[in-house]
Amino acid sequence: MRHTLAASIVFLGLGLDPASTHAQDASRPPLPADLVWTSPSKDAAGSMPIGNGVLGANVWVEEGRGLSILLSRTDTWSEANRLLKVGRLHLRFDPDPFASGAPFVQRLVVSRGAIEIEASAEADRMHLRIFVDADAPILRIVGTSRVPRTIHVEQTGWRTESRVLRSDELPSSWTMRDAPGSIEVAESADSPWTFAAGADDRIGWFHRNESSIVPLTLRHQGLDAVADAAFDPLLHRTFGALVSAADCVRRDASTLVSSRPLTAFSVRVATHCAQTPDLASWQAALRGVLERSPADAAARDAAQAAWDTFWGRSWIRTGSIRHPDARVSLEDAYALQRFVTACAGKGESPIKFNGSIFTVEPKPSGGPDLNPDWRRWGGDFWWQNTRLPYHAMLAAGDFDSMDPLFAMYERALPLCRARARLYHDVDGAYFPETMTTFGTYSNGDYGWDRAGHAASDVLCPYWQWAWNQGPELVALMLDHFDYTQDDAFLRERVLPLAREVLAYFDSRFARDESGVLRITPTQALETHWHGVVNDLPTVAGLRAITARLLALPESTLAATDRSRWTAFAASLPALPVRDVDGAPRLVAAELFDPSRQNCESPELCAVFPFRLATLRTPLLDAARAAYAARVDRFDHGWPQDGQNAALLGLVDEARRIVLAKTTNGHPAHRVPIVWGPNFDWLPDQCHGGNLMHTLQLMLLQCEGDSIALLPAWPREWDVAFKLAAPRRTTVELEWKGGKLVRLVVEPASRRADVLLPTDLR
Repeated sequence: MRHTLAASIVFLGLGLDPASTHAQDASRPPLPADLVWTSPSKDAAGSMPIGNGVLGANVWVEEGRGLSILLSRTDTWSEANRLLKVGRLHLRFDPDPFASGAPFVQRLVVSRGAIEIEASAEADRMHLRIFVDADAPILRIVGTSRVPRTIHVEQTGWRTESRVLRSDELPSSWTMRDAPGSIEVAESADSPWTFAAGADDRIGWFHRNESSIVPLTLRHQGLDAVADAAFDPLLHRTFGALVSAADCVRRDASTLVSSRPLTAFSVRVATHCAQTPDLASWQAALRGVLERSPADAAARDAAQAAWDTFWGRSWIRTGSIRHPDARVSLEDAYALQRFVTACAGKGESPIKFNGSIFTVEPKPSGGPDLNPDWRRWGGDFWWQNTRLPYHAMLAAGDFDSMDPLFAMYERALPLCRARARLYHDVDGAYFPETMTTFGTYSNGDYGWDRAGHAASDVLCPYWQWAWNQGPELVALMLDHFDYTQDDAFLRERVLPLAREVLAYFDSRFARDESGVLRITPTQALETHWHGVVNDLPTVAGLRAITARLLALPESTLAATDRSRWTAFAASLPALPVRDVDGAPRLVAAELFDPSRQNCESPELCAVFPFRLATLRTPLLDAARAAYAARVDRFDHGWPQDGQNAALLGLVDEARRIVLAKTTNGHPAHRVPIVWGPNFDWLPDQCHGGNLMHTLQLMLLQCEGDSIALLPAWPREWDVAFKLAAPRRTTVELEWKGGKLVRLVVEPASRRADVLLPTDLR
């Protein structure tokens, strides 16, 4: 949408306006453009997202209805393991500044993480600023008006009575999908807050889980005997909000009204989520969140400082490069996606691939006529989907947002270890492809009808024998260590998890007569189910992580680990490669029935995520042959064609894919990066993560100590970027007119490891 630094482009009410950013200030990093609308929205599909990593909000204005705010958090799990919204607020003003035909501008100031709204004619102009505190779960609405206005703040929730999930709504609790009629899957109603005398400037509500599906799930999956290894993150989980507005009084349990017309006003919405033994302790904690909050000006300055730090870490500027069918340029697509990722990336739970915390009512997007708590594929975490935004956090330098992913699997580790012993009588641990927040399979995937089946039988063939999740998790954690050089993270988190993952394979599978591991039963992702031996995703993962672990310094790796893993590495099967038409090609497994049950390319896991076959490896030709021969080809959703093309140096292919990704915004949504729904739901974070990661890999690829610049970048495209590299390194580059005009590497000692574009061709 942006062509010059002075231009503001408006397209069907949507614009990206760089004029208000710091882009022309050479003393500051280039900052992303604002998103600008010049008319109110019809419904929640016209909302803008903001957040601080834990608390998020969709914000929009409807003509005749006022300001709407849909509040969300990353940890608000229901009794049925659905990620629910916190609730919804409406703000109305009298006289109404949003009347038909009145001047209107709504601006998402991406550089400050704030939404600013100006409405009504100049003489009675009203200005609103909406933002989330940097380090507290508080949303603020701060306003000024040139004429006095009466303000109404109303909580308009939809969970007004307990609800039994049925029909289209039941799969949004994926853990309980297809539950038999004898099992009632229910969620309780929200409750209003009852206040003591004198607290008449507040309203509040909460949702408290007095039941949980965890005990039923453990029992159904034959895990009662190891229940002490499990944890229940649902029981007594309580979440909600406390709303305070200066110069306002409570009219009823859900409404605040200003005691007089105001020309300046401030609304604070404090939220909290925790498992507490009683409601009173949760309420006390939430009151503390509100009462400890600083004044609006201090909160604004702290939020600005946090976003300045964030945008200073890394950036990519590609100027006017864009697909002719896209509503957004490549540069702005990347920046907006990174912003949305940051808005939801720091809570207790990882980013939900199927909408993050920014889902809205599904009907405008082509979904069922249900409330905003609904999302396709529900509340569980598919490893292959969940990981995708996290790979892009490495080059972006957003390491602090990676912890929720690692922490969820670490919390599940005791149960996963106990299940491996109970189900298979082996050591170590494995993680299901589709995992609940507490470490089990979804009950529907595990299978409801257990007649004639052992507890170890998983009845969903799509991930019945999928084992690659653990090696991939270890590989990503090793990546995190490579970038941060955090020795405590390596010792206390990576190595303990690696021990359990490798112990599972070492004890679970037999060796052949030559002492080589024979991994079966197994499958090649969700695509090849039958007759599979030594699937490439698992073999590649095990080979990659054992090599990286054994390359750690002697002082880091215990002698017992080194001895055990050296022997294990020697037993690993070769990476599956076949001679096809006289040339080597990566294949899905050593042995497999070629029938296809899904649309993945498991043979390319040697490229992404494990990087055993990339530009400067002997397997490059075999990997390129596999890429050219792949059956299914995608530019959208979770498939990783873009990363694979970039890692293989296929410049034209990577360019085509990354541009095509920018066209995937849903037409019903005004924000141009509400991707999807594709295979999942929207905004599709698999798609957004893949877009970011593909663009990064076109610009920078790091293997060992080497840092390759522009390895898959079209030489005729100008670009400037600052990105992170391993060993606490940053690379800042400008490429213009086919020439390198600026290169800064910090620390300077890493400059010797840089491979210039001329070194790669």
